[in-house]
Amino acid sequence: MIAKWWLNYTQMQWERKILWTAAGLSLIPILAAVLWQSAGPAEAGAGPQEAGVSIDTLIPKGYDLIPIDVANNEALDSLVGRFALVDLFQTGQAGSRPVARNVRLLRAPENPSQFAILVPVAETSEIMKFSGSFTVIVKRMGNAGTEFVKGKQQLKRKVVYDGGT
Repeated sequence: MIAKWWLNYTQMQWERKILWTAAGLSLIPILAAVLWQSAGPAEAGAGPQEAGVSIDTLIPKGYDLIPIDVANNEALDSLVGRFALVDLFQTGQAGSRPVARNVRLLRAPENPSQFAILVPVAETSEIMKFSGSFTVIVKRMGNAGTEFVKGKQQLKRKVVYDGGT
């Protein structure tokens, strides 16, 4: 069948060849648009769950993904997408206390109002010591690596007496 079409095409006058070639080329964008629409949004910009990828495959080696309760999650809904770089503060009666800086925050794909942080395995126990909710401050991506805030260090003062008796 294609051979018959090719034979008819080669025997046409050059004006008709140009007309049929232009018609064929004009169909390419139309076919591409139809195929793109039929793919749907699930394949075009899907999250990990829609594309068949489990969230645990996105965790780098040597890191843990820790779900956290975020006190200001309503504000974060309009500010962050799937990922963000944040500072983490523990909220409580005595105000807020810094816990970690430059931590990767991930939004849960199954429930977008839930968040988790990506921390090195060695620091997981430090984060788990804190209970309750955290206040999150969004930072610009590209800052230096994660930094954990240790407990307040006591200043050791040494009194030196100079002089005699």
